[in-house]
Amino acid sequence: MNNSEQSRLKRRIKSKNYYEKNKYRLCNNKLNFYSFYAIEQIQENCKETVNEYFERYPFEMYAENYILKELYKKNIYSTQDKYADCYDAGMIAYLYSICRCAYMKYNHTEAYIKKMVRVYIICALVVYTDTYNLCRENGFQEVRLDAHASINCC
Repeated sequence: MNNSEQSRLKRRIKSKNYYEKNKYRLCNNKLNFYSFYAIEQIQENCKETVNEYFERYPFEMYAENYILKELYKKNIYSTQDKYADCYDAGMIAYLYSICRCAYMKYNHTEAYIKKMVRVYIICALVVYTDTYNLCRENGFQEVRLDAHASINCC
């Protein structure tokens, strides 16, 4: 192995270690802050182009079925608590993808949507499981206000 290959390998390992140490923060930021900020900024700058892309690539045709397929591949079903988080992440990925493709005037929007849906569902799983792991490690009980099982009302 020559020096440039060793250098690339070291950078890859360093990058992987950084991600492992910071994956919750990175994924949470992508899902809850960066995406919404980027969507807002892009819509302010090129609203007409974004609307054109929304018409050209409707959610029902280009994202909904793909989100459901990805959830099925990852064994995430509607009876599980994480389903709503992951489905919502897929919708955010669709919105972000449409805005980003409109801003950059991409022609490969469908592929971009699929890629971002996969990325955002993985982020949702990281955030979801990190909460679970944090509770388990500290002896807490996880309570989700939107879960059907946690509703103990009259």
